[in-house]
Amino acid sequence: MEPAAHWHGFAWTGHERPADNIRVDPNQATPPLEIAHWLRKPVKHVAETFTNDEAGIKGAADWMRAGGEEHRHLSEASFSLDERMTYVDDCLTRGADVVWGYYSERGRYVSRALVACGMSSRPCPYGSPS
Repeated sequence: MEPAAHWHGFAWTGHERPADNIRVDPNQATPPLEIAHWLRKPVKHVAETFTNDEAGIKGAADWMRAGGEEHRHLSEASFSLDERMTYVDDCLTRGADVVWGYYSERGRYVSRALVACGMSSRPCPYGSPS
């Protein structure tokens, strides 16, 4: 698999997992049905963009950790943030997508995604990050 040139970060938090008929609308900020469909959303829904270099990978991991700290997993005791961050680090090191979707301790549905972008198989719809 060709590694990402960069990642676009998307964040959405709601009262419950959105219905599929809402998730297919690219104009909604809700998480789509397929990971690659995040890139069909207008640029206004991009929360952050991270480059595929040491600083960008650290920034992307820090962004995911901050989201996990703000919205603690309902099953935090059995699926800790540190364990989830091991997954994040592995994905970023490989240049892959990172996706979380879970219910928080406060009963909110939390979606965070770092979508790999800028590869020949997935060109960037937003232009190259500066």
